[in-house]
Amino acid sequence: MPMHYIKQLCITAVVGVLLTACEKVIEVDLNSASPRYVIEGIVTDGTGPHQVRITQTKNFDESNTFDGIDFAEVIISDNAGNSEILAYAGDGIYQTSTLEGVPGRIYALRASIDGETFTSVSAMPEPAVFDSLYIETFTTFRDPVKIPYISYSDTPGLKNYYRHILYINGLRAPSIYINTDERNDGGQLERALPYFRGNEEDRLKAGDVVTVELQTIERAVYDYFFSLDQTIEQDAATPANPVSNITGGALGYFSAHSVQSNTVVVE
Repeated sequence: MPMHYIKQLCITAVVGVLLTACEKVIEVDLNSASPRYVIEGIVTDGTGPHQVRITQTKNFDESNTFDGIDFAEVIISDNAGNSEILAYAGDGIYQTSTLEGVPGRIYALRASIDGETFTSVSAMPEPAVFDSLYIETFTTFRDPVKIPYISYSDTPGLKNYYRHILYINGLRAPSIYINTDERNDGGQLERALPYFRGNEEDRLKAGDVVTVELQTIERAVYDYFFSLDQTIEQDAATPANPVSNITGGALGYFSAHSVQSNTVVVE
């Protein structure tokens, strides 16, 4: 079978898996649920600064702007004895100044907000080897479509989980791209990152700068984005909350992950 047909089938299969797989999530009534804090915390390998953003939910019929919480105390520590109280930087963002992200270390988040305490723990995996980022062109019906592909080497003997962040000309694509090595432990993993926005002017074109950030994440963080993708895609009267790895009743996630990136210019 010609390679371009194989790649087209891969795209269909990847999208199909993301849209049809099952995960148990908690259903909430958006119009009557009490406001809840949303915590999004990230520690990456390197010097940082590493950030935690805290906002609060609103009822479904209220405005779609989420004001940052500016009265929290946020602490991140690691199992090497380092600990730091994060400084407030505005818009609900708290950030480190000295804490380093090191693969293999375990990081703990503690956020105290108006008498409530929320905690999470995340171990930073070793980074994958990001081998290449390239663009393939396919013809669907009558219009050619350019699709980014990434190829990276999986670490053998471990269950590994990945998240891919796609940037087009410096702007982050809204789609959720995740992957595992479940069917190819220790092998070469290849992943299509379909970029379809509906309008022809939004498609990739010659001269566009494509950057992909490859994150090696924990299973709990993978589960969060897996269930978030389901929540976005589901056609249900009552949406459901993504699975969170934060205890205490907050929504969101805390992720200590390693990062590799690549950039290519579309021809």
